[in-house]
Amino acid sequence: MEIVLENFTKRFGDLTVINNMSLRIKEGEMLALLGPSGCGKSTTLFAICGIHRIDEGRVLFGDQDVSLIPAQQRDVGVVFQSYALYPHMNVFENIAFPLTVRREEKQVIRKKVGEIAELVHIKELLERRPEQLSGGQQQRVALARALVRKPGALLLDEPLANLDAKLRLEMRSEIRRLQLETGISAVLVTHDQVEAMSMSDRIAIMKEGAILQ
Repeated sequence: MEIVLENFTKRFGDLTVINNMSLRIKEGEMLALLGPSGCGKSTTLFAICGIHRIDEGRVLFGDQDVSLIPAQQRDVGVVFQSYALYPHMNVFENIAFPLTVRREEKQVIRKKVGEIAELVHIKELLERRPEQLSGGQQQRVALARALVRKPGALLLDEPLANLDAKLRLEMRSEIRRLQLETGISAVLVTHDQVEAMSMSDRIAIMKEGAILQ
């Protein structure tokens, strides 16, 4: 799915965080938004997924204008820095959650969760609770949950920030592998140059709410 931001402006009160920005994410590519804290990277990501309403401009998914469509109805999977797993659910239930909300049949859910768990290498962890998992395992569960319903795009907000150096390296190549294998369009928010260069097809360098290059 191609994603287009057209003349996108976002304000919080009197503060303009993004001013008249345009950006195109091609179908099947991973684009990194790279820049220091406070430059508008996450704001851009949250505008794409619908958490933030934009003040001016348009958000397009393919030919569809989704600017006014609420977050839960947009065809995206999101992985947050905190993973945001449900502590009272086991791994299977966490991954299945988006399918359960859509009231898919139990048999179908079991099959889809099994397939995605195999893809992200966590099939043996499906009965565990989040507190029984390492950081890297929690990250894989969050990825599986975002991908299980086969969304048109995957949005990653500093997904490796909470991992140690060795795990970060491993998960970099793992996320890239998954993105290439699924052929999904992806947006990666990061302040780490090496991460951006090793994981993405293109990099948009941001500063003070604008794309420099």
